[in-house]
Amino acid sequence: MIKALLLLLCLLGGLSAPVLAQQESLESQTRKQRLRNQFLTNDTAQAIINLYSRRQAGGAAWIVSSALTAARLATSGGRTVASGPGYTVREEAPGVGVVLLVSAPFAAYGISKVARYSNANLEKVMTAYGAGQPLPRSLRRKLKPRFFDEPIIQYTPVQYTPVK
Repeated sequence: MIKALLLLLCLLGGLSAPVLAQQESLESQTRKQRLRNQFLTNDTAQAIINLYSRRQAGGAAWIVSSALTAARLATSGGRTVASGPGYTVREEAPGVGVVLLVSAPFAAYGISKVARYSNANLEKVMTAYGAGQPLPRSLRRKLKPRFFDEPIIQYTPVQYTPVK
């Protein structure tokens, strides 16, 4: 069972995921802060950045929840469901294949959201928008009033040294 759990953790993100996520988060925040400062007076640009931020967070939530669900399913050992005089009904834990089959679509959905709304794609959209090109129709449809309602905050860079 321990081997199956370790295999599952390696397949769903590995043991280095927190370190990579922290580095990506710092890089991600500085890139978004730079874009926010560049388009400080443009509410549409701020709404686009808000949209991408929310969608990235949603994708990460899908990935984390599917990994936690897979870990829970993989570690749920056999348990007694019902018993009575002369009989006992036990529920067996699902195999690793079943766990991956159940959690893979949810993790794939989260990965697709993170990839589709990546910082590189955000930078491409913002560069095109800054150059005067119109926004794609699919992006205009996704810009809801709630993305315009968030306050625009001017960020000031903070000096930090990364922990190794």
